[in-house]
Amino acid sequence: MLNSYQITMDRRRFLFSISASIVATSALPFTILGAMQSVQAAVIQRPPTIAGLTLAQWDVIALIQEHLLPSESRSPGAKEINALSYFQSVLTDPRHDPADNRFLLRGLNVIEAEAQKKWQRHFSTLDPRQRELNLRDYEKTRYGSSWLNMLLDYLMEALLTDPVYGGNPKGIGWKWLHHTPGFPRPPHKEYSVFA
Repeated sequence: MLNSYQITMDRRRFLFSISASIVATSALPFTILGAMQSVQAAVIQRPPTIAGLTLAQWDVIALIQEHLLPSESRSPGAKEINALSYFQSVLTDPRHDPADNRFLLRGLNVIEAEAQKKWQRHFSTLDPRQRELNLRDYEKTRYGSSWLNMLLDYLMEALLTDPVYGGNPKGIGWKWLHHTPGFPRPPHKEYSVFA
């Protein structure tokens, strides 16, 4: 049986190999839904809902992102790559398909219901081992597997995107992967979905 450290390291190794593969094949342009709007979390006042999700639901998304891509001393985690702000900017982009928002909300509701059923607690109050078990159970379902894959896709985008789109601040993901971005880069203009 794997302990939580081994599970984290396996996930980290997997994410690193996926990221390296993406960078290695970066002949494909990074359009990432056109010109994404970035969110500078330090300078915005948070509205009561973002993309139809409450702040408490966004806090759960942040916990899950940090669980999937934890911070480590030699590699950036979800917090360092601004994964939550990037994800919020994607879901609030007017060109974005609102079906993703509904899909996200449905998954959050299932995860919360499972935490309540199994531990009589909110997902946000579970310890890391319980979160892992909850997410692993959800992953076993077809819907849950797709839901977690969507979150992983957006984590990879936040890790590898040009910083102008709100993720990968100061190229932290590129530095970790020893990647030099292609040229020309997007215009260095910041977009805010809350302006």
